[in-house]
Amino acid sequence: MNIEERLQYIAEQPRAYVQGTAEFVNNEWVFFDEEAEEAALVEEMAQQGIELFRYGHWLSGRWQENGTIATDLGIFPLTDGDRIRFRKQLTYAYRQWLASLPNPSFFQYVQWLNHLGFSLYDCLYCYNGLLFAKSSGVNFMIYDNTEQIASVHHYYERGPMPADRFEITFNSGERAICAQIG
Repeated sequence: MNIEERLQYIAEQPRAYVQGTAEFVNNEWVFFDEEAEEAALVEEMAQQGIELFRYGHWLSGRWQENGTIATDLGIFPLTDGDRIRFRKQLTYAYRQWLASLPNPSFFQYVQWLNHLGFSLYDCLYCYNGLLFAKSSGVNFMIYDNTEQIASVHHYYERGPMPADRFEITFNSGERAICAQIG
């Protein structure tokens, strides 16, 4: 199962989207991020897809140059004040790390991370030793869910019998361990 299929299979992750409103300013559609209070061009943000809030639901679609969003339900023109969102992008190293985990380790890790109050999309930094074709070692991830910061150490061995062990340390000093052997 590739990483795209895995991400589709897991439950919706908290903080997976950048959300805000759209406004037509100086003949261009501008996205105003409600959390970061920053502005960006919708066209630039929508390269990987866009979602529009209509009829009480989020509709996935593709940005059209004429200021419309093409969805499975039809084409919707954007209007000032429309709520839109974009899925956050995962960094290359982190995405590759998630893809490298065996299915049991991946799903157990996601469940454990969610249970601890973190989302896959809370990752700020990832060191992925597997990118250097190391068969054993430690990967490092830093997560921030706006309430806590956590450092995850992933001890791994690859070969005939892959093994994964995860240790997490919170900024409060608390620690936890999760292991998936074989």
